[in-house]
Amino acid sequence: MTGGLERGSPGRDNSSRRLEYLLLLALVAFFIWRGLVPGWRSLQTDFSNYYLASRLYRQGYPLKHVYDWIWFQRQKDHAGVEQPLVSFIPNPLPCLLPFLPLASLSPLAAKRCWLAINLALLGGVILLLNAIVELGMRRVAIIAFLAVDALRTNFLYGQEHLLVAFLLALAAFFYFRGAPATAGAVLACGAALKIYPAFFLFYFLRKRQWRAVAGLVLCSLGLGLLALALFGFDTLRYYTLEILPRSLAGEVIDPYNIQWSSFTALLRRLFIFEPELNPHPLAHFPAAYALLQPLCQALLFVPALWLISSARVQPAREKLEWATYVVLILILSTSPAAYHFAALMVAGVLAANYLAPRGITLLLLALYALVCLPVHHVWPGPLTLFQTFQTYLRLGALTALWLLLLRLLARERPEGLRRGLASREATAFGILTIVLVAAGFASNLRHLSGQFANYATRLVVSENSAIAAGPAVAGGRVFFTAMARTKYAIASLDHGRVSELAFPPDAFHLTSSDSGEAWVELASAQSRVVRLKLGQLPWMGREARDQVESAGVEAEDAEQPAVSRDGKWLAFIRETRGRGQLWIKELPPQTGAASSAVEWPVESGAREVLEASFFPDDRVVFAAQDGPSAALFALDPATRRVSPLTLPWESTRYPAVSPDGQWLAYSQAAKGSWRLWVMSLATGEKRRLTFGDCNSIAPAWFGDSKNLVYATDCGRGLGMTALCRIRAAP
Repeated sequence: MTGGLERGSPGRDNSSRRLEYLLLLALVAFFIWRGLVPGWRSLQTDFSNYYLASRLYRQGYPLKHVYDWIWFQRQKDHAGVEQPLVSFIPNPLPCLLPFLPLASLSPLAAKRCWLAINLALLGGVILLLNAIVELGMRRVAIIAFLAVDALRTNFLYGQEHLLVAFLLALAAFFYFRGAPATAGAVLACGAALKIYPAFFLFYFLRKRQWRAVAGLVLCSLGLGLLALALFGFDTLRYYTLEILPRSLAGEVIDPYNIQWSSFTALLRRLFIFEPELNPHPLAHFPAAYALLQPLCQALLFVPALWLISSARVQPAREKLEWATYVVLILILSTSPAAYHFAALMVAGVLAANYLAPRGITLLLLALYALVCLPVHHVWPGPLTLFQTFQTYLRLGALTALWLLLLRLLARERPEGLRRGLASREATAFGILTIVLVAAGFASNLRHLSGQFANYATRLVVSENSAIAAGPAVAGGRVFFTAMARTKYAIASLDHGRVSELAFPPDAFHLTSSDSGEAWVELASAQSRVVRLKLGQLPWMGREARDQVESAGVEAEDAEQPAVSRDGKWLAFIRETRGRGQLWIKELPPQTGAASSAVEWPVESGAREVLEASFFPDDRVVFAAQDGPSAALFALDPATRRVSPLTLPWESTRYPAVSPDGQWLAYSQAAKGSWRLWVMSLATGEKRRLTFGDCNSIAPAWFGDSKNLVYATDCGRGLGMTALCRIRAAP
């Protein structure tokens, strides 16, 4: 197959030039029609996440909480951002820095400014790449705009991967102009926004480019110190221990989503069963995933690293190696979406420049286009072999592109491939492969251990269920906060049937008393706690909306209600710049009656209150945090005295006391995960109930004081909890 991109080729004439201009015009028109214009008119999803986090930071909110799905959604409601659902997971905190200057604008105005910046970045990518290669501006622009789906989704969603692509192009520009230290520093800036440019460290180590290594490492340290000054040690520690490991493992959002173009996601979908997110795997065989996942990663990473020259070589091959490495870090990513492939523009242009004189440019561009064009299908339910092929067409095309570039590197090794395979260096890389696979296999087995034990005890199983959180038991039913398609809602599980309550705004944290009443947090411009009859909760329908509108407001500017069993006391959290303080209110004897007591705050010192619940004798148990650790405290509403509970030194949250007052259930942190524990209040004896590198939180007791319902993200994405039942007391 021959190509016609090189200058001076015999087939070049006015006709081909006109065809190239027509192709470029068509690509630009499609980008404007499907990406720029709809992105200009609406917020969509991702920009709202960056914008909201930036706005909260400027207002002094603690950014550790932005990784809490419900907390972040509540702040979206308070800020009036017109986006149905938001989430900041799995973004690193420095990624919001480019958005800080825009946070003072309205959301849509800020997005339009960001899109204008992205247009400049797109032009910058084309200009930088044109300065590196000899293809000519027109052909560089064609290859750039061939990344149709990546550009469309970046502008539609307001993503920042085009900024990362610009930094990759800028780093290549400096590297090929003889400024490796500057190139390393630029890549460090890209890694602060999105992790994957950091993997160029191994490229520079392989090529013994010590100035580039120094630039990348020193700039990363400087940016780390800047992040420490801006966000604080506790927030960065939380991200490093609890968010980053699950992100690198591909366990964010929905780890089984067929839109993730990675071998990790594919293998997880094939070999790990999950009742709701992946009910139809090829087989539930976690050991196969544990082995094949690091094997695939090693077979992608090690051969490419070995075939890259161990020193600087002629510029043409150097550019091919840079292109190959960009493809490598994209194919190694555990959960890349369409917008991630904006970085592939850099690889496409550099590789096309190398291949043009060799006559196989069209094959390269065909594979590149398959990766970047929106020709991929999403199928519901189990997939046939043909549907699987169509679904993972992007991954297949990316793999074929990687193999093409790898073959070119192997073919032009100075000593030849056969002699290279017989060398000591090849043996060393072979040993490295074995070590990486063995270490990855052992790590995966340890990580997956205990994650699937909860499947048999799931209370709610419905396909494609995203989040079920904050369970409460009342009147023989289990109530919980559920992520619906456009909002969060209160749902009820009664004899295996799930029903949704008709609260127009986002609704969280239903609680109830023995008096047959319920309290719910409704979030809009501010959160408020409303009071309703448990037997007359507003199910879906016109009458339900009228009932919600006439519900009595128990507390304004109030979140996460908890009520005593006798219905005498209400505890809730009131935030000041995102930091929660516990408030107590004495309740009137019936709905609509005036309360005889005013609300009063609980003095907890410098601690931030996170959750609260009641003992059967009306005392309050609450979790409060000062620094990196949270602890449990008890409050007597009658005397207003606060005393610490005797628990381990590890961070503890989510307290729940059994109805008979004999047991305390709570979650305790260990190595970045939250496990469920129970303690006898009479003897102080403690017992761990859940295991695995995942989170089991928010326990609630059934009326028998023996069984718990709790939320867990084991086997799922980070924070995407499902509800399970477990026996906690003899």
